[in-house]
Amino acid sequence: RRPAAPGLLGGGGITNFTPTGITTGAPPRSQNADANLFIFNIPASWSDADLASSFEPFGALLSATIFKDKVSGASKGYGFVSFQDSHAAAAAIAGMNGLQVEGKRLKVEVKKPRGATPY
Repeated sequence: RRPAAPGLLGGGGITNFTPTGITTGAPPRSQNADANLFIFNIPASWSDADLASSFEPFGALLSATIFKDKVSGASKGYGFVSFQDSHAAAAAIAGMNGLQVEGKRLKVEVKKPRGATPY
């Protein structure tokens, strides 16, 4: 079952989840490469908190980040979600990939390592 699309929660910037709460700064990544997801087609109205609330039902998050234009602060429409384990990430891919939100169809996949080519 797919979670409902989140409402507007406000916020922005990088959101990291720790056992003691939420912090800001560079997003932590799971040591397990299969637990780091790349999310395409994120609605412009979503904040980091919206992204996190959409993926939290699948497992414990390390971070949820939407990339923004440095000058305007507008969303670039993509971001990353890092889970503590690959099982949660696989569940998130199964549950969220292809989900239509605000007229956009989310594309969720495992983040490819830098320099990786599709060929």
